[in-house]
Amino acid sequence: MNQLGINLLVFKDELVKGIKQQQILEQIEALDVYIAEIRRECLKNLAEEILIINKLAKEFGIELYYSVPEKVACEKKLNPDINVYFEEAKLMGATHIKFNIGDLADLSLDEIKKLRDIINKFEVKVTIENDQTPENGNLKCVINAIDIINKNSLPIGYTFDLGNWYWQNEDPENAFDILRSAITVFHLKNVEFLNNNPTTTLLSKGQINWKAMLKKLSNNVPLIIEYPIRNEDIRGELEEVRKVLLYIGNGKGEKNE
Repeated sequence: MNQLGINLLVFKDELVKGIKQQQILEQIEALDVYIAEIRRECLKNLAEEILIINKLAKEFGIELYYSVPEKVACEKKLNPDINVYFEEAKLMGATHIKFNIGDLADLSLDEIKKLRDIINKFEVKVTIENDQTPENGNLKCVINAIDIINKNSLPIGYTFDLGNWYWQNEDPENAFDILRSAITVFHLKNVEFLNNNPTTTLLSKGQINWKAMLKKLSNNVPLIIEYPIRNEDIRGELEEVRKVLLYIGNGKGEKNE
């Protein structure tokens, strides 16, 4: 069965109030969730907080993913701070780190080798993600990035963000069908339109048929819930996903491995 995790964006209301991400880990453990994706942009005192997060995650038995909203590469070079981000992930005890795509297509073979060496050195699983921007979020650029990764045998996976496609006027179901075999992490959310603008919503209220996608998704792909949810709705959203996973796991839905 797919593992279920929470991106700390779920607790946006608390983060806006100044509550630190480490203070939320106990709430995540109380929800019987054991993957938490930490958001770098929400770390106020980074050096101090990542060590506290490391300690508390071990205490609660939570596996950490690290979301870094920065590009892997830009202007034909690796991001000059990429080593810093990997160091942070290691100090935090994160097993995964996620980046925006950036300019992978323009990297020289020498830069690609440097990237491979960095990933192998830190032994943290790496993914790129389709975000909400034209340069990192349309289907063509994601396909091109995955092709480059495959052609150069780079140890980089792909985080499929289900809702972000609408921000680039892409069809998420079409994107899923095309990219399914490349997906190593699945960001789960649903979307509705208000005044013709996409906005995230509860899973049961959006227009994406996410349940059908989970039936087709390999059962070794972690599912990370990533959208702001009111505290009183979080447990219900998790149960909604768990019911679908249980249904699939019991063989009541077609499952393609």
